[in-house]
Amino acid sequence: MSDIDPSIFQIDEKKFLGTKVNGDVQLIDAMGQEFKLADKLGKPLILVLSYYTCDGSCSIINQDLNAQLADLQGLTPGEDFNVLTISFDEHDGLDSLGVFKQHLKMTESMNGSWTFATFKNTDQIKSFADSIGFTYFWSPQDRTFFHPGAFMFLTPEGRMARVLYALNSSPQDIKLAVFDAKAGEFKPGEIIDFAVSLCYSYNYAEGKYTVSIPLFVGTGALSLGVTSFAVSVLFFRRRRRGRLSK
Repeated sequence: MSDIDPSIFQIDEKKFLGTKVNGDVQLIDAMGQEFKLADKLGKPLILVLSYYTCDGSCSIINQDLNAQLADLQGLTPGEDFNVLTISFDEHDGLDSLGVFKQHLKMTESMNGSWTFATFKNTDQIKSFADSIGFTYFWSPQDRTFFHPGAFMFLTPEGRMARVLYALNSSPQDIKLAVFDAKAGEFKPGEIIDFAVSLCYSYNYAEGKYTVSIPLFVGTGALSLGVTSFAVSVLFFRRRRRGRLSK
């Protein structure tokens, strides 16, 4: 494990943000139905790459996202965004997919908005993963894949808008990332939430959203300037009225 480059567990967001995924990639869902990735677009999409025979990290990654979505407020999976987990292991099929999904113990509402799938053409797996900066490799010694535990947020057009990481994000981070992925398309009831989201900025070093200090400083300075100007005007008017009354 000491010989593994830690960077493999992260996606170079500054390089891959804005990248458009291949919407024509054909996938197979848990029911054996074929569909294209583009069929899940049209609204923000949370994309997770995992493998279904994984007995450790992949379950944790998907369980963490499942738990966060259960606590998400103000947005509804399936209505405001979709969720899609795809296996990058060419050996995965309907059997391993079904077992993996069953262990997640998802609620019925999430079952309808979260799709688990495999690639129809396994020769597309590597090129698809590379196109979005998702690096993985098989370790014979450990008998496991090493890969990022990433939640990738795509815009309705299929462009990478944000990346969060399992066990390092919160429901609030998920919500802010979905707003980023909406690319300016909001429903009337979301305006207030969007305004609140402007108080946060994505911290690349921490892989999460943090309060935007420069914004607060700027807003405070602006408020102070406006207040000072208003006081000056009021003082000037009162002084002028005093002179005219003499």
